[in-house]
Formats: sequence, C-alpha cells, structure tokens
Amino acid sequence: MKRRVVVTGMGTVTPHADRVDQLFAQLCEGTSAVGLISQFDASALPSQIAAEVRYEVTCPDEVGPYDLSPRAMRFATGAAQRALASAGLEPSDDPAVRARREIQLAVGVGSTAMEALGPVTLRAWGAPDPTQRRPDMPAVRRAAGGGRGGPRAAGPPPPGGGALDEWFIDQAAPALAVMMGAQRVCTAASACASGSHAILDAVHSIRLGRADAVLTGGVCTPVTRSMMPGFAMLSALTSRNDDPAAASRPFDRDRDGFIMAEGCSLVVLEELEAARARGADILGEVLGVGIATDSYRLTDPEPTGRGMGQAMRRAMADAGVGPADVDYVNAHGTSTKLNDAAETRAIKASFGDRASTLPVSSSKSMFGHLIHAAGVTEAIVCLQTIRNGVITPTINQENSDPECDLDYVPNVAREANVRIACNNSFGFGGQNVSVLLGGAP
Repeated sequence: MKRRVVVTGMGTVTPHADRVDQLFAQLCEGTSAVGLISQFDASALPSQIAAEVRYEVTCPDEVGPYDLSPRAMRFATGAAQRALASAGLEPSDDPAVRARREIQLAVGVGSTAMEALGPVTLRAWGAPDPTQRRPDMPAVRRAAGGGRGGPRAAGPPPPGGGALDEWFIDQAAPALAVMMGAQRVCTAASACASGSHAILDAVHSIRLGRADAVLTGGVCTPVTRSMMPGFAMLSALTSRNDDPAAASRPFDRDRDGFIMAEGCSLVVLEELEAARARGADILGEVLGVGIATDSYRLTDPEPTGRGMGQAMRRAMADAGVGPADVDYVNAHGTSTKLNDAAETRAIKASFGDRASTLPVSSSKSMFGHLIHAAGVTEAIVCLQTIRNGVITPTINQENSDPECDLDYVPNVAREANVRIACNNSFGFGGQNVSVLLGGAP
C-alpha cells in the first residue's frame, strides 16, 4: 500500500506577510505587493519594480555555526521557524528520530555568485601572492562582503548590490536540518519549478520509506542588480513601471512580462500514520505529483503546452483521480505572452470538456514570481483555498485574450467548495511539475 503524505505545518516569509493566514487574506482581497525596487537604485533598468519583503523578518538568533545575516538565510530560517511551530515539531537529539527526518530545499540565486566571486575576492585581499598564506574562505567573505565579523572592504559594492554573503545561501538547507533535527539534506534546482520539485522529492522520500517527516520548500532572493537586467534581456520582465500594482497581468491581452519577487515558503510533510501517532493537526494531503520535461528551448515553453499537460495528467494518474475530480487550478500564470497561452492549451488538453468550467487563477498577479519559492507558496495558497472555501482571484484581468479563454477568476475572490486543487509550476528548460492537493483525510 502506498504511504500517504500529509501536510502538518506551513510557514512563509513572502512580500505580503510572514503569516499564512495574513498572506491568504490579502490575496483574497486582491491586494498587490508590487512596488518600486527599494534595495538598490533601479532607475536605469528596463524593469524597476518588484515584490520585495519590506518588513523586518524575525528569525532565530543563531542556528549552529551558520551566519544568519544574509537576507536569504533570514527568510529561510524565519519560514522554517514558523512551519515547525505550525507542525508542533521540536528538534530531536535521538539518532533514530533524526534518521527519519529530512530537508528538501530549493535554493535560488546562489550559483550566480560566480560572476562576483573573482572580482570581489581580488578587491578584498589583492592579487594572489605565493609567498603569503592565503586567508580562509570565511575571512575572504567577511572582508569582501561586510558580513558578521568584519567591515565591508573599501570600493564599490560587488555585482548584485550587496554583501558577498548574500550570494552564499548553500548553508540554508543544513541550517534547517539543525532547526528540525534532521539527518539528511537535499537541495533542488529546476528553475521556476524548483519549489514544487522539492515537494515532489519529499513525497517520494516518504512514500519510499526513507523518511517520516520532511521540511520542504524553497527560498529565493533574486531582486539584485545583476539578476534584474539579465531577466529583462530575455524580455521576461514587465516594463510597466508607472503602475506597479497593475503590472502583473496573467492571461490578460496586455500582459508583457512577470514581476520578480523574493521570499521563502516551507511546508512540513509527514507520513499519515506517523502524523496521527504524534497527534499532529493535519492541514491537508498531497494526493499526487507529476513531472515532465519539454526540452524545447532554454527559455520559451513548448507552444502546445505538451510537457505542462503531461505533468498535470501524471499528477492526476498518481492520485488516482480524473479531470472531473479537480475543482481548481492554481496556474503557473507568469504574465508572459508565451507561458500563459501554452498553459491555457495544456489545461484544455488535460481536462477536456471540464476545462471550460474549471476555475483557474494566478497568485503571481499579486505577489509576482518567487522563482524557487513560487511552487511551494502557491501550494500553501491551494491548501488555504481548500480549508477556507475561497478561490483567490487573478487581478488585473481587464482585456480578454482569444488565446486565453478559460475562467481565470477575474479580479474578485470566489467562494467555492474545493476538494482537490492542482498546483502548476513550469520552469525554464521545459521543467514542469504539477502537484495535486486535497483536504485533511
């Protein structure tokens, strides 16, 4: 018998709020979190707006040996603190318990450090001198980045607009392992599908009997001097700078690109009987997961939505349900010309006649694209939709597009009895993941 996977905890640090109930309430109100970029001067960029975390994030004072001063580390540990508290899970020193706990985390932006590492290191301590002992990496990072333990080196800031420490978020997953008391750690990177991919990997780990509890999700801090121009060059970002709240327009005829966003969301997944045995409050269930790859182009989705549709159909097959059983789709819905049209075709191909009456909405219309944290944040939205009986809207739906002709829940939230929700996440390179979520069993 397949081991069932349930959700027992949720935690978030996102542009709207750092509490799940507050986030969902603002989405139901149709509130946008998009504004002019505040972290650096973006006035010369084609896209000058983003959905930033504009409040102070409370997080643990310390986690083992890991530096929590970088923005991404505060987001990750803050979301983990909230998710673990929601689940009622305490860290354990028992080797047998730790062996059955796992971290599956999607980590974004970190690899981009390579563009900054060389110049910043040279600026920090000069050209290599074989007669001198080189400082260790923490010393270089403190000198170059102005992180904990030393002042920022003189000179202009490194590419990316912040301390070099901001690029090193590979420590987030092991820090979460300390917080949870988990023995195994795994990180995923599959572009914009990463957060949902982390959920998929966590589900498989529990089903295969490797773990009883997994803290999973994604963290991303892409609102930087180097990432924003890069995505703009791909014509992926909106240039509607004069009206930030109306800039993200998924499925609307006048959409012109997505909004970059930052944050972290995490969920605690557990095997059903293990969760029941410890008296956990079960918030929902992961019914099915599906993955498919287009391999069409590096950035553009395959126009017919072939891989997107395969991911949805595989998730339904994994859950043992059909199109008539799904009550809501939280779309990837990026607000780009190509994605929204392809996703519409994929939904039609996957749900057949049901597609014309199936509510579909995009949370990205309000909090932008959280990249590695997008899929898990939208999974939380799906769970809250099921729990509260309200579908969040797609805001800025003003002009219909003949290529996008489904029910996108335009502008106003809708009361609905949602038993099963499908959450879509589609990434560059044709990486597609769909997750089916249901209520507490």
